[in-house]
Amino acid sequence: MIFAVAASVLIVVGLSTWAMLRPHDGQMARAVVDLRDRSIARGTEPPPTEPPLEIPRTVSHLEIYLPLGSSDGPYDVRIAAATGNPLYTGSGVAHVRAGITLLPIDIDLASASLGLYVLEIRKAGSEWNSYPLRIQ
Repeated sequence: MIFAVAASVLIVVGLSTWAMLRPHDGQMARAVVDLRDRSIARGTEPPPTEPPLEIPRTVSHLEIYLPLGSSDGPYDVRIAAATGNPLYTGSGVAHVRAGITLLPIDIDLASASLGLYVLEIRKAGSEWNSYPLRIQ
């Protein structure tokens, strides 16, 4: 009898923990990518001395803080493998809020392999700026 009660309690605790920790359908996994203090590398090669930015593969919404002095308006975003093959291509509109230029992007990286990539961002019609990126 004591073992049955203990087993029931463990099952309830386990199920409750699982329900609280799993992502809910209505929630988006968010990540912030802060480029405000990053040096800008023109072209498709990121600066070799910069540590990579890190985002989880489960992210579905990125909030990109663009480098200081970036203007609002439309931007193109690309995540590419070292070989240059694009994993993600999209666009968004940046807005300045409290002195920070914020570019929100909805993204799906569920099929991405873990590893190093290049995050490329450009103001529509300008050159690409590249940053090393690690998908975890």
